[in-house]
Amino acid sequence: MSPSLILDLASPACCLPLADIDPWTAAGVVVFMVVPLLAVLEVLRYLYLEYRRDRVPVLLYHRLISRAAVEQGLVPDKEMIWVSYDTRFAEQMQYLRDAGYVTLDLDDYLRVRAGQMPLPAKPVIVTFDDGYLSTYTMGFPVLKRLGQKGVVFVSLEPDEHTRNLVKGVDGFLSPDQMREMAGGGMSIQSHTVTHCILADLADEAALRELEESRRRIAEITGRPVEHIAIPRAGYSRRIKRLTRTAGYRTACCNNKGSVNGWSDLLALPRIVVERDMSVADFSRCLSPRGALMLRITGNMKRIPERLGGGRFAARVRKILYRGPLLPLFETRNLKGAIVAGGLLYLLGSVLFVWRLLVR
Repeated sequence: MSPSLILDLASPACCLPLADIDPWTAAGVVVFMVVPLLAVLEVLRYLYLEYRRDRVPVLLYHRLISRAAVEQGLVPDKEMIWVSYDTRFAEQMQYLRDAGYVTLDLDDYLRVRAGQMPLPAKPVIVTFDDGYLSTYTMGFPVLKRLGQKGVVFVSLEPDEHTRNLVKGVDGFLSPDQMREMAGGGMSIQSHTVTHCILADLADEAALRELEESRRRIAEITGRPVEHIAIPRAGYSRRIKRLTRTAGYRTACCNNKGSVNGWSDLLALPRIVVERDMSVADFSRCLSPRGALMLRITGNMKRIPERLGGGRFAARVRKILYRGPLLPLFETRNLKGAIVAGGLLYLLGSVLFVWRLLVR
């Protein structure tokens, strides 16, 4: 590069003086240049995490519901995200077996991370939150028949809000059922005592929930309790610290995606299996590409939680998931909306940069 060209590029005439930048232009630079750049960098980070060779999909189910009972009108079928049909679950677990996937529990995963156990070619971890009775009546028989493992995060004394959500539709595991499942290849772990929002509690109360759950579940099953799933978007740095203090070795939070060797053991992400997920959709979510999209859509759904916390996010979901916008939040539709919105955003960025160049 010639010295004269360098001088030309460095001259004030080549740049737009800061004093000449109006507020709208400055806002446009942030919205159409800075934000897209940050988004691209974040997606590149997601790509790296999902295409690592040591990635392990961790599937998240909540409660199961009988497809036959729904079709006969015997039980309501209003939930979209927190319910999976029993027939779909059975098909998905059969797919895992037929496709050569090996189910691990979180103790296995820690052994893999410590180099004490080889990582299977196709690993997967199947988890259930809340400890619903349907996990025992519909999920456990399928896993037992197929010789597969699962992890059930149990709340021992669900609060009134949690009980009312499934009143007349589902129940919660009894100690005898927990013991039977623990003896049949299932890992029974903690989901706090009352299914509370830990981030809303003072340190002493939160620590009591964490420690009491560990102690009481271990007494029921006769097995160590070293893993927890933090309920109801109640995760925070403070709760992470208290979880470590309470003696847990892993914690699943509300992050979305697969785990890998870089994953924080006290902030493990998972992939939510929704009611509308066919076997084809299910197989895609296990792949790096599918998990990448679920990581993006899942973190988009977490925006209310990040803006206002767990209770605010619950109120937003209650409004959106029960209104006319409900179909938009189905994963397959949300993917399309994100792609369409991304293309429009890209067009807006191109037009904005072009406007700056022709000024």
